[in-house]
Amino acid sequence: MNKNGKALIVALTVVEVILALIVFNVLNKPAIAPWIKYLSVFGIVAAGLAADAAILAANRASAVSDAKRLRDADDYLRAFHAWLEEDTPFAEHIKIAIRQLESLKRKQAALRSVLDDSKDSPFFSVAQEVDSYILANSRRILNRVMIYDQNEPHKFNMHVAYLQEILGQNAHVLSDFENLILEVSQIGDDAADASTPMLTELTNALRQVRTNDDPQWGQEPEQLRQDGPGGMMQM
Repeated sequence: MNKNGKALIVALTVVEVILALIVFNVLNKPAIAPWIKYLSVFGIVAAGLAADAAILAANRASAVSDAKRLRDADDYLRAFHAWLEEDTPFAEHIKIAIRQLESLKRKQAALRSVLDDSKDSPFFSVAQEVDSYILANSRRILNRVMIYDQNEPHKFNMHVAYLQEILGQNAHVLSDFENLILEVSQIGDDAADASTPMLTELTNALRQVRTNDDPQWGQEPEQLRQDGPGGMMQM
């Protein structure tokens, strides 16, 4: 469970205790039967426990990973952070996925700043494709983390290979996206309507990777091979 969920449970527990004491003192009169006082306090405690259970259930990694809740990078970041609270052997891969999503958000913000929110620019169209691609891969990572059965350790290496492949694809896309932003930043005032070699290259690369035409995208990037699971590029 994340820090916000824990803080909420602590706050609710304090409120429950205070409310129970208030109710008990209000009802602590000779004219009121003792069983009514205790039943009232029990009802407050029971309601509090039910609320805590609901919060715990809502914050479980499997709950926040529900596909219906995952719409943008922030949703996926919450899901990945929730899985880091679970007993998963893929923590390092999840941390890389988190850094990639954070990198994606920074790059998107940088592009918007360079283009001054010129929504008709072809660069924004490619940026949306990059966003959709990274989020789709984030969904694949979550699915693989969720379906892994720790009672089947012989399948662990297969899952690791798959996660490394997906993370490697993300790294290549983010690297090309960064190069595109650098080119755009050097164009000047006409950036919104311009075209660059990197724009064509990234557009083609996204098209190829979606149809599995380019084997390069299925390979582990050189930096990831050298530095291990934590050695991803950031921007």
